[in-house]
Amino acid sequence: MVTEPSPGTYRFKGSTTQKVDSWNSLTCSVHVDAGTYTLDASDWPYDSSSWLIGIQSTLTHDDGSGQTIAFEPRGYGPRPLKAGTLRLNIFVNTTGEVDKTFTPRLYKID
Repeated sequence: MVTEPSPGTYRFKGSTTQKVDSWNSLTCSVHVDAGTYTLDASDWPYDSSSWLIGIQSTLTHDDGSGQTIAFEPRGYGPRPLKAGTLRLNIFVNTTGEVDKTFTPRLYKID
């Protein structure tokens, strides 16, 4: 189960005995202007390089030049992005008991 105890903070609580990838991701999209961005959370459930709970995102460029991976574990920035639609996926990729809360934030730094 996923709840939002406060705006932008997500709590993942429950368990699964199924294979890894058995939890769905939460998805949202936002338009970004060209610039340098970083994705951060002061409370990563494991750490910012973990594929157990984290964020993976793709950027569809406004100029029609395609799509690129924008952020993923071990690569949350800072990084230059073209203007476009950023699709963010918060994922849980683990088995067993989970009771984790985190508050991811996207920052434009120039």
